[in-house]
Amino acid sequence: MLIFYIILGLFLQFFEVSGFKALPSSLYGGDYYYQMGSVSHILSGGNPFESSSMVGGIPGYLPLYGILCAGFCKLFSLDAFNGMIYFSLVIFAFSSILWFQTFKKIFKNEWVSLIGVILSNGISIYPILKYTEFTEQIMIPLFILALYLTFTHKKSVNYAFLGIIYGLLAISHTVAFVGATLIIATFMTYEICEKYKFNKINGIKSYLKENWKNLGIFSIFGFPLSLLYWYKPIFVYKLVNTYDKMHMDTLDVGRLDIQINYVKNSFLNYFLNFKSLSEGFITLMLIFGIYLLIFKRNFHKKEVFINLFVIGSIIATYCYFITEPLLKMNFIPTYMSSFYIYPSAVLFSIYTLKYINEKLRDNSRKLKCITLSFGLLFILLTANSVSSFVEQPSENPWLPLAYLEIPECYASLDMYLEKNTAVNEVILSSKMLSSVVNSVTGRKVMVNHWAQQNDPYIDLPQRDIDAAIIFYGNNTAKKLELIKKYNVSYLFWNYYWVDTEYKFTENGEIKNSDPLITYSKEYEKNTLIENNISFFELNSWVNPGLRGENIRKYDLLFVSPENYRYSNKSWYLGLDPYLRELNSTENYKNSVKPWKEDLDPYLEEVWNYSADGQKIAILYKINIE
Repeated sequence: MLIFYIILGLFLQFFEVSGFKALPSSLYGGDYYYQMGSVSHILSGGNPFESSSMVGGIPGYLPLYGILCAGFCKLFSLDAFNGMIYFSLVIFAFSSILWFQTFKKIFKNEWVSLIGVILSNGISIYPILKYTEFTEQIMIPLFILALYLTFTHKKSVNYAFLGIIYGLLAISHTVAFVGATLIIATFMTYEICEKYKFNKINGIKSYLKENWKNLGIFSIFGFPLSLLYWYKPIFVYKLVNTYDKMHMDTLDVGRLDIQINYVKNSFLNYFLNFKSLSEGFITLMLIFGIYLLIFKRNFHKKEVFINLFVIGSIIATYCYFITEPLLKMNFIPTYMSSFYIYPSAVLFSIYTLKYINEKLRDNSRKLKCITLSFGLLFILLTANSVSSFVEQPSENPWLPLAYLEIPECYASLDMYLEKNTAVNEVILSSKMLSSVVNSVTGRKVMVNHWAQQNDPYIDLPQRDIDAAIIFYGNNTAKKLELIKKYNVSYLFWNYYWVDTEYKFTENGEIKNSDPLITYSKEYEKNTLIENNISFFELNSWVNPGLRGENIRKYDLLFVSPENYRYSNKSWYLGLDPYLRELNSTENYKNSVKPWKEDLDPYLEEVWNYSADGQKIAILYKINIE
């Protein structure tokens, strides 16, 4: 039955992705495209343990997925796009086997393990095209399996296995790695407490004496692997953030009301969720499973493991009640929940199924009934997953984009840069155009979306200010100094430049803008004023794609479109009068070069793309002696 499920999932996926001409995501700032840039970066010879988009940074999207996908691309001679969509099929097949083997090891029953595969690795969540989902479906079942083996059998080989998986989690997803750390700490605390029951004075000493060898093996394998990512943040950057990455585009759990609401919503999502057959099934099994464990007197290793894993998952997800007041930080509970709370719910559900199965097996005359019942449950849950997969086009607004070609100008740009540039050469443009260039070519950029850069240790606010000085400042020597500082080799322009920074509705409201910004502080204000750069202040969101009452807002400085060359209008710095004056940005679209004229002598056009006889995209080589 597992083989049937895998073949069915592969067939449905292949039928869908084989028709893709692009990724089911926005080209201008979509997560999947940033992931494609990471894969392209590795395929072009870039270091996977460095940022795929900025020189000197750490990987924004952690590299394990990118490394494996790039290897898949090279094995089958595929480009990054085709490699990603077909690597998803490999993930599905491998994940199904991993979840099955993990559940089978814990519950010793193939039928309940098969049901667990459908609940954990449903067909409807595919295609998987990003490191986060890869971590959920590959690394989490491996972690659960390794943790269970070390808990039930204190063998050195099991600790080596856990150490390897723990280290790989560090280069797979930071949130999953932190969660694994807290869960392992939960298990260790339990084992130490068990020692205290027999020796209240020397409990820790006794634990270490018995387990030092295994813990040493775990450390030998786990810590060196984890340092592939954590070396720079800990030893170079000293974990000092240059901007508030943690709160700018996730739930603001620094607020008590949001903290409480998240707990409430989590409860409703798991205990009163009947939106679909699979969710309703998990809800019922979860409630019954908790009831069974509450009134169970003698716990076997299996029950203890499930309880500890759930407790560790709850601590990892909801520890913001402690970390926010004390440290002003959290571990992104939305991600932590998908990594650990949902698998915990599935573990409870399968435990309940195993209990029902054993009770029915007590009566040998019901063996056929058991097989028929579980067979019917398998069919129903599989049909539900297939139905959800088929309904994706109507529910996923991004999916239709996968059937549209990537604009030809970017394919042409990719060909030019691949032939004429090195992987670490830096290109300057607007933030959104920079994101596109990096996504399509894998080349480095000077500025980028703060959210996708996902690197709290690189000074993105300062980079935005410096880019504004290069484009719009009045000090040519300072511009050249900054170009050398960031080792910028090229400048990319596209007719869409203005729209990537500012869009306005007919009544003058700002919408979906991603201009150069920085925090509203005196030093930043003075720097912009000294360089004669117009700006306005606004309390707003950092990530233009994530706005809402549950997302934190900041006092920001926006580099104004007044700075564009050939601007024949001027406004007050206050936003309201500015918006009243500006009715559209059409007059700026004819501004081929929005930067100041003093940059022109250093620009050499080396590539362009034309449509209807007009250049709509130009790449300039920056020549500075």
